Amino acid sequence: MSRRLLNHNGVTETVMGDDIALVMNRMLNENEALERIPAYLFDIVFHDGTRIGQIDLRLGETKTLVLYGGQVGYGIDRAHRGHGYAAAACLLLREVALDVGFRELWITCNPDNSASIKTCERIGAQFVEQVEVPPSCELYGRGDREKLRFLWRLR
Repeated sequence: MSRRLLNHNGVTETVMGDDIALVMNRMLNENEALERIPAYLFDIVFHDGTRIGQIDLRLGETKTLVLYGGQVGYGIDRAHRGHGYAAAACLLLREVALDVGFRELWITCNPDNSASIKTCERIGAQFVEQVEVPPSCELYGRGDREKLRFLWRLR
């Protein structure tokens, strides 16, 4: 069960869950976002305000983004991993994604990232395929060579 708070310019700035909340950190502009696609960046926090990670919603559907980068990116700080917080954060982010018009989202991860694979499975995203990252992609420059693609239908 989630509860949305503070709505600014049509974007929910805080989404409260049972154990965690998403609090808008800032809008990433094209110069600082993956594949130059603007994104909403949220801090993942406990209700007392302790930050435990971040999650972003990338506001595009370019070929490169949906094939390799994904429309959702998340990371949980090392001290808080293993408790399902990434999946809980994704489920809260779902509310924001629906608000801005998404009906489905692509999530990608590296084949050796078992925690991210489990997160995708927990939220009900369906594995679609494994793809090779081309040298022209920004992620290739970061060392990524393959990605697993998951489709998350929000409704």
